Amino acid sequence: KLRAPRRPDMVLARPLLAALLRVAPAMGPATFARLAPVSLPLAQRMERQTRMMCTGGSDGQRTVVEQCRQKIAAALDPVQIQVEGAYDDPNGSHITIFCVSEKFEGKRSLARQQMVFKAIWDEMQGPVHAVDRMVLKAPSEVD
Repeated sequence: KLRAPRRPDMVLARPLLAALLRVAPAMGPATFARLAPVSLPLAQRMERQTRMMCTGGSDGQRTVVEQCRQKIAAALDPVQIQVEGAYDDPNGSHITIFCVSEKFEGKRSLARQQMVFKAIWDEMQGPVHAVDRMVLKAPSEVD
């Protein structure tokens, strides 16, 4: 049985929260608020993250993977792009990226990665925990 912390200003740590969301995806922010006192800004962030991780519904919600794909496509105008959740992660907290863009022409690997991270910076601050694999090529480098 879960107990509430003794101090009201204590909140669940982010890694614990992420683990709980993966184990019990039906459990939303309201359930966590009943388990432990949560500050209002944290509760709002949790609700936003839960919404962002949802699959598309009638209200137009998109998955994190779809959001990352769209943001990279908007920033880099790729010839080819593939963004997937790594390790069969449906929430997309770990993603892999394959992208071919003319904007990568003449750029080194680090500069290419910086361009991609700049495009998905908001997701990296919230629902995306890590980019496990990133293959970034210019069209001239593709066989």
